[in-house]
Amino acid sequence: MNTNYIIIGDSITYGIGDFESSGWASMFKSYIVNKDDSKSCNNYVHIAGFPGATSSDILDKIDSILQAFLHNEFTNTVILSIGVNDTQVFNGKTKSTIEEYKSNMQKIITHVTDKECNLVILGLTRIESADKFLWKPNKYYDNNIISEYDRDLKLILDYETELKELCQNNKVKYIPMQDTLENDDFIDGLHPNHKGHKKIFECVVENVKLL
Repeated sequence: MNTNYIIIGDSITYGIGDFESSGWASMFKSYIVNKDDSKSCNNYVHIAGFPGATSSDILDKIDSILQAFLHNEFTNTVILSIGVNDTQVFNGKTKSTIEEYKSNMQKIITHVTDKECNLVILGLTRIESADKFLWKPNKYYDNNIISEYDRDLKLILDYETELKELCQNNKVKYIPMQDTLENDDFIDGLHPNHKGHKKIFECVVENVKLL
């Protein structure tokens, strides 16, 4: 069966931090293309990575992304990785409250599944530091906040999975990412290095095979 993959996310999906392979999404694209033995490409991979993007940004773009990349004759699978930037604290406030994040994710899920796409959502990756990580003046990331948002994301997806099992064959899949990266897998404390991106790629490939 021909599959059209649409990978959507932030700077990690874009590939920042990996100077060897341009990131896990590009590794995934190469993997899909190279394993296609036919002379004509039977599977496509599109990457829509937006450095600095939050769930609000992706919600604003989701219809345009789907319109640009959906393939009517293929099985469409959306792989979504978004949320770490929502947790960024600036002047004492997160970019998105957890309620805003949950609402945005539920709306994105609806937009994607209404198009009859398979949906895979990656959980939030952690940062390198066990303490607050200062990114820019008055801006920091905190693993405790990231974990809180990831727990709520998991709850959203558990609910969506139960809701859609009867009518959509369990098309929303969650891949936990909290324990994927270790301290030596980062290039700047936030973005993975080549080894870190490779770990994300391997985790995604293993789980997407189960669809």
